[in-house]
Parts: sequence; C-alpha cells; structure tokens
Amino acid sequence: MGVQKKTRKFAQMKRTIKARDERLKPDNKKEEEKKSKENELTRHIPVAPSNMFFAANTALGPPYHVLVDTNFVSHAIRAKQDLLTSMMDLLYAKCIPTFSDCTIAELEKLGEKYRLALRTAKDPRWARVKCSHKGTYADDCIVDRVQKHRIYIVATNDKDLCRRLRKIPAGVLGLSTALYLQTHLTSHQKTTTKILLLARDLPHTTSLNYTSPWAGAHYRPVPGTTPQHLREASQARRTYTRFQHLAAREPGAGIALIPAVEHLERPPPEYLDPAGVEAAYGHVEGFRALERNELPDGVMWGVTYTTAVVNPPVYCQWLMREFVVRGGEVREYTVGDVREGFFLGGPSREGRVRVVVNCSGMGLGKDEKAFIIRGQTCLVRNPCSFTMTRQNSDGSWSFCIPRPLAGGTIIGGTKQPHDWDPTPSPETRARILDNAAKWFPFAEGSEGKFDVIRDIVGRRPAREGGMRIEAEHLDGDDDRVVIHAYGAGGRGFELSWGVAEDVFNLMAEQSLVQQRAVL
Repeated sequence: MGVQKKTRKFAQMKRTIKARDERLKPDNKKEEEKKSKENELTRHIPVAPSNMFFAANTALGPPYHVLVDTNFVSHAIRAKQDLLTSMMDLLYAKCIPTFSDCTIAELEKLGEKYRLALRTAKDPRWARVKCSHKGTYADDCIVDRVQKHRIYIVATNDKDLCRRLRKIPAGVLGLSTALYLQTHLTSHQKTTTKILLLARDLPHTTSLNYTSPWAGAHYRPVPGTTPQHLREASQARRTYTRFQHLAAREPGAGIALIPAVEHLERPPPEYLDPAGVEAAYGHVEGFRALERNELPDGVMWGVTYTTAVVNPPVYCQWLMREFVVRGGEVREYTVGDVREGFFLGGPSREGRVRVVVNCSGMGLGKDEKAFIIRGQTCLVRNPCSFTMTRQNSDGSWSFCIPRPLAGGTIIGGTKQPHDWDPTPSPETRARILDNAAKWFPFAEGSEGKFDVIRDIVGRRPAREGGMRIEAEHLDGDDDRVVIHAYGAGGRGFELSWGVAEDVFNLMAEQSLVQQRAVL
C-alpha cells in the first residue's frame, strides 16, 4: 500500500507580498498636491519696477558699472583680454569694472594659482563696492545686489549665475539729501562715516503714497513775500542751478532744459507786482514777460523762460546709482518711528548712529500739521516741444510737461487737500484731456486725441506753514539728533537740492559734519 501524497490546498496557503510590490510604496500624490497648493498660495509675485515701464531699463546708462565675478577675471587672463578695453568695445560707451568685497575674498581663498587674477581685481582703476552681509559667496552677493539696485551689468561666464540673473525683472528729497551729504563730506569723514539710506519704497517700486517716480517734475518759480515763499524761492534757485549743471554734464540723469510758457486768466496779486515777479523769475534763463498782443483771448498775464524738465523714473534711478557706487548702503525698510534709526547701525559703540535725517514726507505720522494733497494726472505718448502752465478763470490749474528721453508727456492736474480717494476719476480724466486739446502745443496729427499710457493718482506730502527743516535732540541727548526735512507738497523736485544744502548746513551748525574749507 503506497503512501498517500499530501498537498497543500491553495486556500490554506499563506499569501505573502513581495518587498517590491507596488502596494507597499507610499502614496505621495496627495502630499505633492498639497505642497503644490501651498506653493501657489505663498507664491511671491515681484512688483514691476517703474524704471522698466517702457520695456527697457531706464536706470542703465553710461558710464556702465559692470559687476565682475571671480571666474570672469580668470578666463579674461587666460584669453589675454584686457577687461576695460573689451567692455568698451562691446558696449560702445565708458565702462567702470566693479568688484565687490565677496569677489576679492573668493580670489584670496583660491590661493597662489589665482594670484594674477587677484592682482587684476585689485587694480586701483576699478571701482570697489563694500559688502555688509554675512558670508563671502560672490554669486549670492551679485544676485542680491542686482535685485536691489537695477544699475549694474554683470560680467560672468558662469551658466548657473546667468540662469539666476535671468529670473530678475529688471523720494526725491531723501535721495538728493543722501547724495549731497555723501559728496560734501571731508576726506577724513568719508573714511569714518557711513551713510545708510532706509526707505519703504525705492525707485524700482510704485506706490500710491510714493509719488516721486510719477511726478510732473519741472521747474516753475512761484512769487511771494511770506517767509515760506522766500525760503522756498532760495531753495528753488539753488536747485535750478544744479539742474542746469546736470543737464549739461549728465545726459543719463534724465534732465533737459526746454522753453516754458505760463498763461494766467486771473493772476493773484503777487503776480501783478513787478518787483516780486523779477525776484522770483529774474535768475531763470530767457525770462521775458509776454506782451498783450502775445496773449491768447481770456489771458491777462503771461511769461516765457527756459525751464528744467525731469524724467522722474530715470532721475531717481540715477540718484540711487550715484549714491550706491560712491559707497552708500541702501536698505528697504519700513520705519515705524524715527527713533528706530538709531538702532540700525550696529550694537557696538563704534557702530552707533548719531544722527538721523527724517525725509519721510509726512513726518511718520507724528506731525499734526502734515497732510496729503491728492493729485490726478495722465501720462500720454503724445510729444510736445515745451511746457505750458495755465491758470483757469475758476482758479484751477492745467499743465503739460514733456519728459526727456522719450518718456511721454504728463498732463494735469488736480490739487485736492485731505482727499484719500485712491481711484482715478473718469470725469477728471476727461476734463484734463479736454483742456489739453484746447490749450497745449502737441505735435501735428494729435487732433485732440491722446494715446494714454496710464492714469496717475498720488498723495503729495504737504505741511501747514511749509517744510519742516529743523534739528531735534531726543530727550536732550546730544548723541541722538534728528534732522527733519519733510512736507514739500508738490515741489519736491523743484526744492530738492536747496533742501539738501540746508540740511547739510544745519548739521554743520550742530557740529555733526565739518564743512570743507574754501580757498
């Protein structure tokens, strides 16, 4: 009798799952979907810079400041190429090779092999920018610097750095004052003094409360006999002189001298005083009162002269570029109280801040006399050859201001104190354009039709009694001084360099700076 063969039934077998079975792999689809949603919600969309409004970076202009990275110096030496000659042959303009502290530090770390590249980078002909951040990784330094200041061209042959750079889309009183202080310090003070510019809004940003990049920005004298008028007249004259110098020697600053005409239907008493008019307009080139037969119907008073017009986005970027390349530091920071400024220079005694210049526009909300003036204008592409300002019979004002470097024409405008409406009014726009079609000298072919680029609404920071320019010792401490300079209203560009000079002189009176000796 044979042995019975025992077999295991299938149902009784223990089924095991292999280690590579698909069912053992974690299901990451839900986690990936969740992460993608989070990324979408927290995605950062950068603000379009105002200097890029016309599809080209208006902040870039000769002389070009070229940031050079570590690899580029080494490869230039291997290829036997002179840095400066090659740059100028490529860009057809004056170039200034610029090296950061991080680039120099990287070359020093690379050792003896890169000694020639280090010697080239330290050439006294090149510009040097200081780095205040931690670490010495040059690529991060270059990317961060280009993000904050759209004033550089980068020289590199690093593909990864090029990829990172391609992801970057490329108030006049504070900028002017910072640059004036920087250029008027003595040689000793320049080595011992650091100027830090803090700003909530920089020239590459746009904001309803940051009107400098979109201002009308032209020079127009205002006669008057009050202390405020006399002080502003002095500041305006000094600013006009500075604008003349910049228009002649710095074409990249965005300033030009062109004819101006003023027509007043109901002139205020100060415009009918010949002595007062001569005091206000006498310093301006080409000033001449218009004869009766030169005035259009309904106009009682008129003058012509040579004015200075400004392209604000270009000019503000030029001021920023000059300040940075001269060694200034800029930080995007929202100041809540002026006393914050004294704690941003470092904890050490050597790094303490002794003086803060308050060019905040509205005085950081601490001044009851400060208020806003709402203004609405239109920026159009229609060109015109000179500025015209017209006072209407109802007391309102109209103007057209062409911007240099093909920046369009500003047509305005309104002045509405304490009006916080952020929305452009269609009725106001229609009235502005109708008046412009009747009165202003646009090129042939316009026929009352305007190619509007955008409607502009801004809040001009004004102050009862005029600007506040005075020194304040906090808690009676001579080591903590605030120099106030704010509340220019709609005349920030016209008064800017005069205000900057007054701030410097006030700091000299307080023994905070030393004035240069005049020989």
